[in-house]
Amino acid sequence: MGHEDSPVQARYSHVTPEMRRRLMQGLTEQRQEALDARRALSPGSSVAALDALLFKP
Repeated sequence: MGHEDSPVQARYSHVTPEMRRRLMQGLTEQRQEALDARRALSPGSSVAALDALLFKP
């Protein structure tokens, strides 16, 4: 942030509940898009954890 003053840094470095919600929503959307793209390449995987995610509705 470029500020050496702790009060200034504290004021601008906090994370609000709305910021957390938007971050989680964005990450969830990216995860789903990645799984959809992977599923389009091949519907299954020899990796059990990935295979389970690919078959989730």
